[in-house]
Amino acid sequence: MTDARKPPPARTPRGVRATELESALAPYADALRAHLPSADDILQRAAQRRRKAGARRKGVALALCLAAGAAWWADPAYHTQTLATALGERSAWTLADGSRVHLNTGSRVDVALHLRSRRLSLASGEASFEVAHAPWHTLLPALERGFTVQVGATRIEDIGTVFNVRRLQDGAVEVSVQQGRVRIDNGHAQSIELGQGQVLRATPRALSQPEPAEVENLTAWHHGRIVFDDTPLADAIAELRRYGPLPVTLRDDAAQLRISGQFELGNREQLIALLPHFAPVRLGRAADGTSIIERLPGSTHAR
Repeated sequence: MTDARKPPPARTPRGVRATELESALAPYADALRAHLPSADDILQRAAQRRRKAGARRKGVALALCLAAGAAWWADPAYHTQTLATALGERSAWTLADGSRVHLNTGSRVDVALHLRSRRLSLASGEASFEVAHAPWHTLLPALERGFTVQVGATRIEDIGTVFNVRRLQDGAVEVSVQQGRVRIDNGHAQSIELGQGQVLRATPRALSQPEPAEVENLTAWHHGRIVFDDTPLADAIAELRRYGPLPVTLRDDAAQLRISGQFELGNREQLIALLPHFAPVRLGRAADGTSIIERLPGSTHAR
């Protein structure tokens, strides 16, 4: 039987096909060269592209540097928060930078952390600040982010410290330093540095001279205690009322009697009950249950 299948076409060697293609394109070679770039053109254009890409990278880098410099100069805030305590409450917070803020009763602090500064504002009450510093603080203090507390017109600047700030009823500000130093100014070209174990009062008009103080007594509220040291009874009662209502009436004749001692803030009413044991007073009771404190007849000094 005869095989009807056709034999496969003979394969043309690759070299032969290339020769045929070159022969077919030969009449058009000059025209193609006119439209296609030469090797030198290709190399020049590649070099130009590299130069333009390098210039673009430098421009982007410069723009980023300028933007970073502008941001550093503007010192924008990247984190803000408000810390607050209710009447009778005490609490502590650790800020994003590692600093600690302790708030006494009925206090509020507004916190703003900036690129190159830390700015806090004591809106009310009393607060203590333990400032966290960068590892290079002692070697390169100029690179440290500043830490300031604003209280009205008074500005307190940290110089490596643990310090306490309190807004007083008369509008003054009391600042005391437990560790390190602070710089205080009142917005009228007055500036004073306050050191460890010192206290001063600041008003919009003047800064008092630093005085020695038992700072641990001033910050005993951290541990739920209050310390009186030859304190007028009227002032002591006012201090106790900072931590909540106190059903007490103080007669004028007993207001200037002075008391000393350390007491638990959680037992304020018990302190009133114990007053006759360390001051020449007696306690009465009003119809509504309010304690009445009056001076013992003939007494001249606190016991």
